[in-house]
Amino acid sequence: MNRRLICLLCLLPALAFGQKNKGSPPPAPEPVVEDTTPRDPRKLAGLSLLGDSVQLISLSPARGDTVQSGEWTATPPGGLDTAALQALDAAVKASGQGREIKLYTSTTRSLFGDPANLFVNGRLSLPGQLGEAVRQSGAAYLLLVTRSRQEPALAAALPARILTSLEGPGFVLDQRPSGQIGFDGQGGLPVFAPYVSIRVALIDLKDLKLKREQSLAVASRLPVAAATATNPWAATSPEQRFQALEALIQAELPKAVVGLLVP
Repeated sequence: MNRRLICLLCLLPALAFGQKNKGSPPPAPEPVVEDTTPRDPRKLAGLSLLGDSVQLISLSPARGDTVQSGEWTATPPGGLDTAALQALDAAVKASGQGREIKLYTSTTRSLFGDPANLFVNGRLSLPGQLGEAVRQSGAAYLLLVTRSRQEPALAAALPARILTSLEGPGFVLDQRPSGQIGFDGQGGLPVFAPYVSIRVALIDLKDLKLKREQSLAVASRLPVAAATATNPWAATSPEQRFQALEALIQAELPKAVVGLLVP
């Protein structure tokens, strides 16, 4: 009897510990730091994280519909982000109501990838001095430009049967046999098309949460001469390629921004 009583007494602390753990509440979430920065609703911040890497999609006759992916680095360095920031500046100033914008960019390569990685627990998280500068700018909202993964069919100027997603600025070079026969009896010329697939988001800087967002996928076609049909890519200079992407960004990005700035 005494032995049974001793065993029971030994078990009681363990049972009590188990009951306590079972009914204990989950750990409290991290406290949200209150935003005390004075914010002017007419002021915005703009941040572009496109980077200099440009997607290349090549479709050759030998491979049929198989996509050959590559990469090209746009020059001058930071030029694509500069084009995006200029487009943001123009769009905000054209929106009237005394709005102004302060512009930012970054050379941190890890920020140029999937925009979902920029958010932690639903809030924008920018590293170090960049995050601090944007938060302390006094702006009410941030316009954030990033790459966006979208279907090629959304960009009407691109050829059909591209079996890969668009992401960021890029080019399509389609050298597959064409069903279009010219007056000379020869097949149609290759398609050489710059495109941009990007996302612009409106972030509330008071709580760093996403307020609205807009994605765009647009393309144009560069002229291809018969003399350069074998390699339209090599027939264009780096400056011409950059200017083609710059023109698309500055023509199309302001259209996306207009919808985001509506109250």
